[in-house]
Amino acid sequence: MALVSCTECGKQVSDLAAACVGCGAPIGAPHYSPARPPQVQIVKVAKSRAVYIVVGLFFGLLGIHNFYAGYNGRGLTQLLISIVTGWLILPLFVVAVWVLAELFAVDRDASGELLT
Repeated sequence: MALVSCTECGKQVSDLAAACVGCGAPIGAPHYSPARPPQVQIVKVAKSRAVYIVVGLFFGLLGIHNFYAGYNGRGLTQLLISIVTGWLILPLFVVAVWVLAELFAVDRDASGELLT
């Protein structure tokens, strides 16, 4: 621990301090001890079931609704089936039935969070 001068008011403060006790100005970069690592906060954005259904109705054959919910494998499979065999009627019909079944059955995203 050493004393450093505050760049704003010139008061002597500890180099471990986050801010000057005299004026409140920040003192250098924050110091983290190995015993107490910095806190990491993960923010999850709630996904809407209504958005999932609307996207599924309009872009279901392309699997966009599954990408929205985090089911990237399903979405990619539906996208590839639609693109590669899009000129055939039967594969598109199969994907359309698959999409409709998902719109009724899926109520959670890929991480297990309930679609609100």
